[in-house]
Amino acid sequence: MLIDAARLGAPTPGVPLQRLWHDAGRLTPSLGCAKCPDRCICGGLSVAAPIFDCMHLCCGNPGDCDSVCRNKPEDFARRVREIGGFGLDNVPRAPKLVAPELPDIIPTVFHGNKRESQFEGPGAVCIPLFKVIGVRGAEAKFHSGEDLRKKFKLSPGTAIILTGTSTDPALEKWWSLGDRRSATISALKELRISLVTTPNYSLFADQPRWDDLHSMKRIALVCQEFLNLGVPCALHVNARTERDWERWAEFLAARTEFTHIAFEFGTGAGWKGRIDWYAEQLARLRAAVARPIQLIVRGGIAILPRLASTFDGVTLLETSTFVKTVRRKAAFLDRSSRLRWRHAPTQPNEMLDTLFEHNWTVVSEGLTKSRIVARKAA
Repeated sequence: MLIDAARLGAPTPGVPLQRLWHDAGRLTPSLGCAKCPDRCICGGLSVAAPIFDCMHLCCGNPGDCDSVCRNKPEDFARRVREIGGFGLDNVPRAPKLVAPELPDIIPTVFHGNKRESQFEGPGAVCIPLFKVIGVRGAEAKFHSGEDLRKKFKLSPGTAIILTGTSTDPALEKWWSLGDRRSATISALKELRISLVTTPNYSLFADQPRWDDLHSMKRIALVCQEFLNLGVPCALHVNARTERDWERWAEFLAARTEFTHIAFEFGTGAGWKGRIDWYAEQLARLRAAVARPIQLIVRGGIAILPRLASTFDGVTLLETSTFVKTVRRKAAFLDRSSRLRWRHAPTQPNEMLDTLFEHNWTVVSEGLTKSRIVARKAA
């Protein structure tokens, strides 16, 4: 393949995203990676698209770009300084906290509207982190755990898991709080939050690798902040390459304070043709860590049995029960015990408590019958 020097550092328009998926097991390394000063951390790219190195993915418009990229030298230096470099070895140590025993399935509750009774579920629910905190300020939206549970129509003893998975604008606002994050985390502790999954700073297949390395370091730093302030936290292991997975494995193997990891299959990682690669990498990470590790996942239901055979416990943060209820859908199991949905229109001003309870019962029963959420055998 001939390399057009005039195009180096320019974007690659029209290339399908799948051709930017890294797979060192099948594809050869990009030629330009060999002499990159950050190759020891990055590991290089092996993609099907005809790129010389990751700078071929630069947008070429630094004035309107928010990526961490060497084509913006001053901004690049500032972004590297704010995280103390790309290495994970200088992330401060944190205490090992006792996290709760989690159910196999935890329903996600987004609000308490159109309900009036207290939901118990499996004794735990998941709430989006950014429904609980005000990212414009540095405080929680609720004054007490009782206030929070009352607002979301939950029973007083319900354990609450906060999921940090969100859109990039919300994640960036959280990071922009800087030192004020400590006050917010302390406020969450007062709400009797059982566990938080780290904000999932994104790794993009179509951007220079420094942006990925920056996101990974932020994930590690934020997780450490939660632990240091007494809130159990699951490390969200976003990764783009085998080397990214190796770095997470090395980090976890050396840091016994991390007992839970989180991963999301709901977006790119869940795509057909890619989900198996991520499942394989998760299994390799678990094998590299010589102690129990619990996995918390969103999406990826089809491969949960495979993950359950690898990890010491797998918990699914389930969203369809709540979302389908709000859309007036009722769950049922067909003759093969497969989960199905039918229209269930309500009367004006009719509360959704009965439908929500019904859907949760059917969904949890269906997932259990299909052995999708079965834990690893003792």
